Amino acid sequence: MQLKQNRSAWQAWESVTIIPCLTKDRLSIHLLHRQACLNSQNMYVDPNLKLEVLTRYAHLQRGTCCGNQCRHCPYGHMNVEINLTRPRKIFNTSYYE
Repeated sequence: MQLKQNRSAWQAWESVTIIPCLTKDRLSIHLLHRQACLNSQNMYVDPNLKLEVLTRYAHLQRGTCCGNQCRHCPYGHMNVEINLTRPRKIFNTSYYE
C-alpha cells in the first residue's frame, strides 16, 4: 500500500515538472530524486555537492513543513520565515533552489 501511495504522490508532483526548462544538471537531480521517491528512500546524494538531500517522500512522512527551505518540500515552504539575509528559494518546476 505504501508504494502505491508513494507513486501517486510522485505522479502528482511529476505533473508540474516542465522537463525542457531544466538544465542538464537540474534534470540529473530531478531524475535522482524521482528514482529515490519511487524506491521509498528518504535521501539521495546530490551529484554535484556530494551531500545527502531529503526526498519529497521523507517530507511527506514528516507531515508538515519544517521551515528549513528544503529542496523538495511538498508543502510550498509554508513555515519558512521571511529573512532578508537569507532569500527564499525559487521553485524551478521540479524543486526549490
